[in-house]
Amino acid sequence: MTEMEAAPERISRVVDFRIPLPWLIGACSGIGWALISMYFSVNNLVKTVGDLQIDVKAGNNSVVAVAGELALLKYRLSNAEESIQRVTDTVKKGAK
Repeated sequence: MTEMEAAPERISRVVDFRIPLPWLIGACSGIGWALISMYFSVNNLVKTVGDLQIDVKAGNNSVVAVAGELALLKYRLSNAEESIQRVTDTVKKGAK
């Protein structure tokens, strides 16, 4: 029985999770560096996305303006074609 009682104590001494201080400092500094670089990368990404949103909004406004001008040109062209057709019909009637 004494051997069985001593077994858990012996196992706990075999499994010892001691981390050397340089390893701990190195791991913490590596994780810290990764977090800081990730923060600045995300911050830069947020600024870039904001700039792109402004460009897209400006592009949308330009497209709307061009579409309005195109509709106006189509309207004027159809009116001009109708006027030309009327003048042509009038000239044909006068020639007869």
